Amino acid sequence: MNIASVLACIMAAALLLYVLLAGADYGAGFWDLLSSGPSKDAQKELIANAIQPIWEANHVWLILILVLLFAGFPPAFGAVMIALHVPILLMLVGIVLRGSSFVFRAYSTIDSEMRKACAYVFSISSSFTPFFMGILIGSLSDNRVLVSEDVSINGYLFNWLNPFSVSMGLLTVALFAFLAASYLTAEAATDELRRTFRNRTVGAGVAGIVLTVITFALSAEYATGLREGFTRNSVAICFAIIAWLAIAVSFVALYKGCFQLSRIMAAVHAGSIVVVWAVAQYPYIARPQRTIFNSMLSATVVHDIVLACVAGAIVLFPSLGILLYVFKDQRRNKAAASSSKVQP
Repeated sequence: MNIASVLACIMAAALLLYVLLAGADYGAGFWDLLSSGPSKDAQKELIANAIQPIWEANHVWLILILVLLFAGFPPAFGAVMIALHVPILLMLVGIVLRGSSFVFRAYSTIDSEMRKACAYVFSISSSFTPFFMGILIGSLSDNRVLVSEDVSINGYLFNWLNPFSVSMGLLTVALFAFLAASYLTAEAATDELRRTFRNRTVGAGVAGIVLTVITFALSAEYATGLREGFTRNSVAICFAIIAWLAIAVSFVALYKGCFQLSRIMAAVHAGSIVVVWAVAQYPYIARPQRTIFNSMLSATVVHDIVLACVAGAIVLFPSLGILLYVFKDQRRNKAAASSSKVQP
């Protein structure tokens, strides 16, 4: 494997982790917006507790992708930032609004009305941010990112505002909602909450299946290169089969009460979809012009970047492990203290 492909694999791995970790947080924000019924407050509390541990730390994967794209493949970075700056800007606005509103809602001493307004901003931004992420991924795949002399040939709207990209945006929202509901079902402490999020897992999963079929059908007209990359690649087909089997097993496990297994299968399903897209997209970063080969800075520089990634991983993964352990341990202690107060 050449060094450009190694760096591309690292970027794909970062995208996979971002989907599995941050995606669940975005989905939790989506369900926070739809919280309802007698257990509405309990739903919101469960969501807030589930998000708190590493919710902002998850953005490290997105930052890593952008830095590696800028440092390793600068012509592709420039083309993407020029042609798709509108959805990227909207996505960044959503990330900022989501983070700031969550902090104001959770930790500030503002009055209840302002706290409620912050809750709406958090929920809405948690929903439209993944939508524009999906649009961005779809736009990279549909042969419209054409840039000449720092000008987008297709303008600044028509290269991303089309049925295929929009369906990818909706599919991303459904996928994140499915992940979050599955995780929250396993985290729920009462039967009522488990039933609520179990039903939402099924609803989001079915919506994701329908949107997957629609997206694949639209790719015949809007993303022919990606479609060919999928249908002619046995690895992509293999992971597509794994994704379908995983969601089926997740549904069965859900109704048998095996919530941990259902959560694992939901993660396998989402991860397999990311792998399918990455394999079908290879070697393109932005179709039809920019590949990892014609955008690579130089083999020496990319080699050094890969070594820096390896060194960074040695620090990053143990740090995230400690962060998770500390927050999970605090939550266990808090739950144990609450339980001891209830007992006579």
